Amino acid sequence: MAQSRFPTYQFLGIRVQPLTTSDLLGVIESAIDSNAENCIIGNHNLHSLYLFHRDAKMRQFYASNRYTHVDGMSLIFLARMLHIPLNRSHRNACLDWFEEFFQIAEKNSWRIYFLGGRPEVAAGIPARLHRDYPNLQIKTHHGYDAFSPKTSVYAEIEAFAPHIVLVGMGMPLQERWILEAQNRVHAKLFYSCGAIMDYFMGAQKTPPRWLGKLGLEWLYRLVHDPARLFFRYVIEPLTLMPLFFCEWWGRKHFAG
Repeated sequence: MAQSRFPTYQFLGIRVQPLTTSDLLGVIESAIDSNAENCIIGNHNLHSLYLFHRDAKMRQFYASNRYTHVDGMSLIFLARMLHIPLNRSHRNACLDWFEEFFQIAEKNSWRIYFLGGRPEVAAGIPARLHRDYPNLQIKTHHGYDAFSPKTSVYAEIEAFAPHIVLVGMGMPLQERWILEAQNRVHAKLFYSCGAIMDYFMGAQKTPPRWLGKLGLEWLYRLVHDPARLFFRYVIEPLTLMPLFFCEWWGRKHFAG
């Protein structure tokens, strides 16, 4: 699976590929059909940018990615202000493409292992998905013991032999777990998917999808969970402003 098919853009210290939804689903399918093992496809948004500059494990994770797409319109806006040729079609939030992904997985008989969520949420996922995708092969495990020395997760993955391991424990836990797991289990692909299954199960309110393309999905989430998300959506972006202005100033004067 040649990464040279897509350009790599570097800005604010990170690297991303400009993948549309079709591109992203295509590279997932290519990874699963390839002879390679334990490929990682990651995603970047404003929160991951904040963590990237403060957490060595996050930097290690993104250095291990085969592809990294954009999940966050705010990052698209910043990139465009820096004259990076990203646009709205390159913003791919899981909620916008996972249903199509499940259709492809069912059609191709992919085995999916999902790790994350509360025990009651994780336990209910197969039945919920089988309502719409009756032949989908999926096994789940909650995320509460993922880092425990006594966890059964690794043995379950090896026994199930999944094509893709989806990890939804929030940043940076899901990325740290993938870094550890890629040396302990075998799969075609690892993908960090955040709270996608919580939305499918109704454990979290799903933002209207049109808000995402406007870059306002964060505001919906902040209004519904201000105590948990205030720092992420208000303070973290403010701390990134010096980084942005330094690069903006440097690019402006270098171009001049």
